[in-house]
Amino acid sequence: MSDLFKVKPRWARLSAVVGGLAWLLLFLNQIGDSPETALMQRIVLLGILVIVPLALSLVPASGSRDEESLLYRLALLAQPVAAIGAVVSFLLEPGVPAAVLAFLWSCETALIAIVGLQRLSRPELRSSAELSISAGLLFVPVAGFWLVVHRLGIQLMDYGDTIILLTAVHFHFAGHAAPILAGLAGRRLLQYPGVNRVFKLSPFGIIAGTPLVAAGITFSPALALVGTVMISIGLVILAVLVVGWVLPSIKSNQVRALLLVSSVSCLPAMLLACAYAYSIVFQKLIIDIPQMAMTHGVANAFGFSLCGLIGWCLVVDVNTHRSVMRSVP
Repeated sequence: MSDLFKVKPRWARLSAVVGGLAWLLLFLNQIGDSPETALMQRIVLLGILVIVPLALSLVPASGSRDEESLLYRLALLAQPVAAIGAVVSFLLEPGVPAAVLAFLWSCETALIAIVGLQRLSRPELRSSAELSISAGLLFVPVAGFWLVVHRLGIQLMDYGDTIILLTAVHFHFAGHAAPILAGLAGRRLLQYPGVNRVFKLSPFGIIAGTPLVAAGITFSPALALVGTVMISIGLVILAVLVVGWVLPSIKSNQVRALLLVSSVSCLPAMLLACAYAYSIVFQKLIIDIPQMAMTHGVANAFGFSLCGLIGWCLVVDVNTHRSVMRSVP
């Protein structure tokens, strides 16, 4: 039994690679009732199959006990099984069987959140960077819950299916990937004390803005606009700090290119999100949901989140290799 839980972060990266190949194969199957619904479903599946396992692999902080945590290892081990359940649920018609399979993913997201709670209890993980990563772990169960609702095919709280699906997408990316990407940059910025103080504004905007967007969907579009602006400001600060300070500290041109694409992609993506939130509040059509899916959704999912996480995985791999080489006599 002890050997069963001797999984490492590279397990999650392998899962992401296999998940990425599976995700590509899904294009051979018709899912969704319309092109925009099909695109949003494929984006949420990208989050499940690739984004979450990549983010999980990057959670352990240098010198921390993250990799020793039984809960963390269990989350790594269960992720592929839960992801398979979610994928199969999309191949079925909405209903109880599909929701039961999606519930496997909801359980996985709940386990990830417990890992986040465990990290909050540890004093050595109280920096802004580590709190941002923990917040990303704590937000993801919201995505799991709304995924189950979507696959059940009901309109909970009178939300249409599109809004339910968008909420699942939002919390896989803005709620989960964005705070973790901010935290990863924050770890690198610790070597710049003055810049690190500015950095704290980035996770604050992202973390505070995410629930405001969700609350705005339920109570008031104005709240969603405020939340979107806060997330946008946080991501703009993050992009400036990554381009200005993180990239010059990285030698690999490949990594620098990936992190640059990630930083640049978030700017138009959040501008479009603000335009959409503004149009809802003031009832002036600037961009509609299908256009948001094709522009904001694609830029945020592939440019910001995917490129950013792959880039940070390569950074971690280089650092690990250097540590191993230094330990060789």
